[in-house]
Amino acid sequence: MERENTAAKVPTSVFSASVRPRHCDAQGMLHASRYYEYFEDAFLAWLDDHIGGYEALRATGVDMVVVVSGCEHRRGAALGERLAIEVRPVAAGRTSLSMTFTFRGGAGDVLATGHTTYVAVSADGPVTLPERLRALTEGLPSA
Repeated sequence: MERENTAAKVPTSVFSASVRPRHCDAQGMLHASRYYEYFEDAFLAWLDDHIGGYEALRATGVDMVVVVSGCEHRRGAALGERLAIEVRPVAAGRTSLSMTFTFRGGAGDVLATGHTTYVAVSADGPVTLPERLRALTEGLPSA
């Protein structure tokens, strides 16, 4: 029996942004701590593209909170540089969703790779991922 290729079905988005002065250090490079803000902006854009946005998620009574994140830097992004950030889910559990972020610079070179794992929560604590997220991530490894 041939195994189905789920990678082709993974809902991916590309978020574009320029490096702003307020995000830079004194050398005019994106400060290492600011990558996480770009992760969040890219994730919100992914929600826009695939489930109708953050508001649609919140309308289900669920929010997503960060439980793990990290970033590996290859080359710094310079002030004004145009970034293309590929966002894709890589694992999903009953309550969790793990995403990867690939930062590319203007020349298409990889500047950094990041990862974030979110947990679905309501006012009462962790909850099952909303149906639309479960459907999008069906077939991914468990988070």
